[in-house]
Amino acid sequence: MIGNSLFEMFFHGGWVMWPLLILSVMSWAVIMERTYVFLTLRPKLRRLAQSIMQSLQAGDIASAKQVCHREQPEIAQIFLSTIDGRKSREATERLTERNKAKLAGHLKKNLWILGTIGSASPFIGLLGTVVGIIRSFHEMAQKGTGGFAVVSAGISEALIATAAGLIVAIVALLAYNAFTTFANQTLTQIRLSLEELIDESFERSGKTVPT
Repeated sequence: MIGNSLFEMFFHGGWVMWPLLILSVMSWAVIMERTYVFLTLRPKLRRLAQSIMQSLQAGDIASAKQVCHREQPEIAQIFLSTIDGRKSREATERLTERNKAKLAGHLKKNLWILGTIGSASPFIGLLGTVVGIIRSFHEMAQKGTGGFAVVSAGISEALIATAAGLIVAIVALLAYNAFTTFANQTLTQIRLSLEELIDESFERSGKTVPT
């Protein structure tokens, strides 16, 4: 059966399969967590920006602030800084930039783990390859004979370890690139939304917008 063959292949891959298994579990944990964040956060940010803009266009700043306060503090603060009429435009933009940096850190949280796993896994698999080849030559030297039958076990271990390392790395790198792209797209979307909110907020407040 396929399950039994995969189970046997895992143990035939040698000791390097265990660290690769741990890295694979870590990788999938980050992938599922980031997937949940992006599937829930991106639509929420878009809806929140639209709701605030509608309130500002209606001249109801209090309602816009109330919309923000219904969200989580880290999300609300990003938008509250753009509609705080007590500050100058320059101060508002500086505060907004800091909040965008915090959002970027939230969006890219734990992505370094995927990048590290994607970079390290092939080398761990390569280590298993080297160990398997060394074992094959060692057995050949001990038995004083050559041939495929003598070295097949070590070569098999080497190939399994290499394949496993590549699989873990490919999954991690694909996920890393995808999430990095999603994060950058989200930040671009939020940057444009915040700029529109700042313009609308200062236009409604009647303050002079510097050129």
